[in-house]
Amino acid sequence: MKVEMTAKEFTEYTEYLEHRKPKLSREWLDLRKEITNYCHSHRMMGRSFSTQQNFIYGAIRFVTGISQIDQLSGSQVDLARMVFHELAEKRDNFSSEIN
Repeated sequence: MKVEMTAKEFTEYTEYLEHRKPKLSREWLDLRKEITNYCHSHRMMGRSFSTQQNFIYGAIRFVTGISQIDQLSGSQVDLARMVFHELAEKRDNFSSEIN
């Protein structure tokens, strides 16, 4: 079944979809990229990228009390950044102790 739309209907539909998209804060997007880069560059001890990322995101969700990681904004991102850096520091210290 093929559905056709007029140009006006298409424009209205795309505007509707744009309004439905959750707006992610720039701060969170920057931190998310930093976490992604960290997980890619620190794959060791048999831990995959997704295992590391899920652990970090879980700790951030626990500390901030949010259920959806992409809901982070404002001071929550600052708290999430502190959690991430603390975890990364602990892991780096532990890794250097066992080597």
